[in-house]
Amino acid sequence: MKRFKKIGFAFIMLFFIIEFSISTSLLAWEWPKELTIGTTGLGTGTYAQTLAWGSVLEEKTGMKVRVRPTDNYAERQRAHKAGQFPIDCRTVTDFIEIIEGGELYALRDGGPYEIGIVWVQLGVPFGYIALGDSEIKTVYDLKKKKWRISLFTPSPSSVLHVKGLLAWAGVDEKDVILVPTTSWSANTKSVVEGRADIAFTSPTSTVTYEVEANPKGIRWINFPEEDKGGIERYLNKARGPIFMRNTIGVKSSIGIYMFNNVQYYHAKQSTDSELIYNLAKWLGENYEAYKGKHKSNEEMSIDNFRGFLDRVRSMYYIPVHVGTVRYLKEKGKWSREDDAWNKKNMELNKKYVEAYNAAIAAADEKKIEIAPKNEAWLSLWKDYKKGLPLLCTKMQ
Repeated sequence: MKRFKKIGFAFIMLFFIIEFSISTSLLAWEWPKELTIGTTGLGTGTYAQTLAWGSVLEEKTGMKVRVRPTDNYAERQRAHKAGQFPIDCRTVTDFIEIIEGGELYALRDGGPYEIGIVWVQLGVPFGYIALGDSEIKTVYDLKKKKWRISLFTPSPSSVLHVKGLLAWAGVDEKDVILVPTTSWSANTKSVVEGRADIAFTSPTSTVTYEVEANPKGIRWINFPEEDKGGIERYLNKARGPIFMRNTIGVKSSIGIYMFNNVQYYHAKQSTDSELIYNLAKWLGENYEAYKGKHKSNEEMSIDNFRGFLDRVRSMYYIPVHVGTVRYLKEKGKWSREDDAWNKKNMELNKKYVEAYNAAIAAADEKKIEIAPKNEAWLSLWKDYKKGLPLLCTKMQ
């Protein structure tokens, strides 16, 4: 009898072990069949960089990784907000425009939404180029005559940076000729193709290497480091970047004093936190496997990511996604103080969303058209967000 009891007990234990194993396997994380990442357009460093590490992710996980490039920033923002793809990437200046509902994003299906940083992409250097034989050498040379400046209109942050350039120089928009372009490649090439005298671009963009190779070469406009008033005027137009000596990108840009704008991969806060946690974990633990696939990938280490967050801990900032926070905590890279800081940022992000939704409801009631060029709508929206703290300003 005892023997049968022992056998019965053994079968029961075996049943529970098998049941537990099956339950555990069902709960095990599985990558989705496909992951789409939105990026800037063809010819940009962001597109090339994302393709580089994305190919390693695809190889190691078996998941299909698609990179979706577009030069229309507002269209990409609306698509991401609508959930058409889970991961996007932006500079800090562009994040500010999105969360604060800047003019070019102020559409019914645009505007602020609750987002979270997934991982650092890199600190992106940006500056302004002219032909190598141009008489434009410093920012003050903009006062010499009515120069033609390329304006990459689909990018709100690019437009703001051109305004920053003019503000530093003390030049009014009416005293220059703005030449609209619709792609990043066309914007950068405008100088060598003779359509513009100055173009805003990045020394790390693929197209910039092509442009630098023209017979006359290119020259980067110098911003005197000692002109603190000029820096302040610039950052009043385009918040977020840090001015510094450049160390990466095309040869002609090395050592030039220009600004560096951090760029992050991000997701909606409502995006599956397990997906974001596992993506952050993969990026952190597979750094050695993908860092050599593209020069900019070297900036995607967990220590570099943490370093960028440390620099802005005293500011209102873009919230970090809860999935990424979970991974950073596991690695000892996140503190209680970080929790408090991130909570304030998430609350501010949510307040902008609530204010935007209320403004849309009020506009509909008053039959005001919700359009970026409609002054009545922009004025109404400005009233609704009045009093909310601005991103990249000191936290109160």
